[in-house]
Amino acid sequence: MKRLPDDIYRQCVAIAKSYYAMLQRRKEQEEEILHGSSPPDSQPHGSGVGNPTARKAERLIAAQQRNEQKIRAVEQAWARMDDDTAREFIRQNVFEGVPMHYIALPISIRTMKRTRGLFITYVAEELGEF
Repeated sequence: MKRLPDDIYRQCVAIAKSYYAMLQRRKEQEEEILHGSSPPDSQPHGSGVGNPTARKAERLIAAQQRNEQKIRAVEQAWARMDDDTAREFIRQNVFEGVPMHYIALPISIRTMKRTRGLFITYVAEELGEF
């Protein structure tokens, strides 16, 4: 297995670790679309000419697409894992942040490290980064 460049590895780890947050953001974006506006942000707003609603819609759609791409990449990488033990390890360690030495699965720490590295490589591949 080829080694990922450090910057891509770190980026993919951050994406994988934020999986639950991305799912929450998906819900928030859906609510924002349904209700037509986001919560007030206490920021001043200009009175410039243009179509602020259209610009906001474009930004929201772009943000949704980026979020969905990341969610899909993590889910597809997770599905590519060999077995249920590997998937359970990824769920606990990467998604929930449980340290390896606290995970009670029938695999060694060394195998956990290899499994995590493989998963992160899969995330990079699914994102088209590697």
